[in-house]
Amino acid sequence: MADSPKINVFGSKPTNAIIIPELPLSVRNNCQSGRWTIGDQEYGSKVAMTILKFSKFFGSLGQTTNTLWGQIWFVAEAGDLPQGVVLVTYIKGRSLSDFNRKVTEVMARGIEPAEGYFVPEFVKHSGSKPDETGVAKPINYYSLKWDWYERGAKFPSTNDPVLKQLDASADKAIERLSHVAVALNDENTQSRLLDLEGTKYMACLDHLPPAEIVRLMALQNNSNGNNNDMLLPANGKGNQLEPAIIL
Repeated sequence: MADSPKINVFGSKPTNAIIIPELPLSVRNNCQSGRWTIGDQEYGSKVAMTILKFSKFFGSLGQTTNTLWGQIWFVAEAGDLPQGVVLVTYIKGRSLSDFNRKVTEVMARGIEPAEGYFVPEFVKHSGSKPDETGVAKPINYYSLKWDWYERGAKFPSTNDPVLKQLDASADKAIERLSHVAVALNDENTQSRLLDLEGTKYMACLDHLPPAEIVRLMALQNNSNGNNNDMLLPANGKGNQLEPAIIL
């Protein structure tokens, strides 16, 4: 029997590996719907992830201007998001504060947080917002509450579908982490952890001294919110992501 014809256009993911796309695959944590979304496609409200890299930015994204952001590069380990591929998302406000809380708690235990699973879940809040006439209207919105679990942890009695997935794959947890580490040790793949589109109106705060961060934020807040005039740090590293791999 003749072999099936072969075609090679985009390639495919090798066995026991992860994909780092040439163009970043951006995931939005939608604070209005409480769902993870890529484009118009929704992927549920909970995910377990391995974080590859975290960076701090200040600037504007979408309709949110002059704000502190956390940029997270991650691989989904459980949940509905695509697995085996590196994704990027941005968090701010309550979601960023709670992420910082959880990272600090884990570090205080003498553990590198990136060695485990981060499991963010949307929680609902109520508030008010002026409409076009200036009248305050009640609104609901969501933020991310972050949990963390040791890699390989078992959840034999859980009814949570995400934790069930982690439980089912616990025996391969360390092997999957090694796939991530191998990819990140390649300089070519490290260079792909760069999202020029998402950060085009942002300045990277990584490795900047506190005084420089305060200066940058003050200048931008006084620049009338013009996204096209994003003020970069004095050292000129505004949108550059220096390698800061934490695995």
